[in-house]
Amino acid sequence: MIPNPDPESLINRNQVIIGGTITDLASPRYTPAGLMIAEFKLSHYSNQQEAGIQRRIEFEFEAIAIAETAEKIIRIGSGSNVEITGFIAKKNRLSNQLVLHVRDTRII
Repeated sequence: MIPNPDPESLINRNQVIIGGTITDLASPRYTPAGLMIAEFKLSHYSNQQEAGIQRRIEFEFEAIAIAETAEKIIRIGSGSNVEITGFIAKKNRLSNQLVLHVRDTRII
């Protein structure tokens, strides 16, 4: 069981800032309350130093944006290079698959 940490504790941090290209942008859908949801993938490519060795990093992962952030993702569109700020959560309560929940994005 994962402990419920003090909200001010460092262990409670869950923030991701990553750059990449929006791919597989699905048509927007809406919650019963009328909030837009944008689901897409982000392709990331970079060079990173690890133990003094240069590594080429390439991966793709799922992301989701809601409300105004979803509208912004839809306007930016597939194929755009962006920097995304968000947090990681399970796709749904029955899944262990992780998804990046986007809080903000900007074109880079």
